[in-house]
Amino acid sequence: MRIYWFALTKVAEIKKPKTDNTPRKTEKISNILASIYLLINLLLIVIFPFKNITVQILGFILVILGFVECVSARKTLDSNWTDSFEYQIKKKHELITQGIYKYVRHPIYGGILILTNGALIVAGSYTVIIFLIGMLLVLESYAKREEKLLTKHFGKKYIEYKKTTKKFIPFVY
Repeated sequence: MRIYWFALTKVAEIKKPKTDNTPRKTEKISNILASIYLLINLLLIVIFPFKNITVQILGFILVILGFVECVSARKTLDSNWTDSFEYQIKKKHELITQGIYKYVRHPIYGGILILTNGALIVAGSYTVIIFLIGMLLVLESYAKREEKLLTKHFGKKYIEYKKTTKKFIPFVY
């Protein structure tokens, strides 16, 4: 998935150059810590393990659903996409409200939330609960900052859009 993301980032950069906006240190650090935690769990160095094949199959289904949500969102955004912690408006930026964005404002964040927690369930760790709470807090802060920027840029159009969509997961939250 990272290779796919990297390739599409380069394409988006060519289509619509970014403005200058430096990511916050805390956002970079939280991404690094989350990646380390996931790596440890996915390498099966599991804390508080459980073994339940039915639950693990459900976790695998979550991985697939999260991946599909991320890829669908990324394709829909096309050249309007920027890295999550850059928070910027590109030249000729458009408010995307079709595709998965018809139902949810931050489907990439929601997809990542579903995918990573599904992966932790597959790994068989009860620590998924702790990770879910921490990740939700981080993604909430990302979304809050992003929505502030989008409201400033698109005004009433974005405020109306927020009223008709969920934040992360279609039809749920």
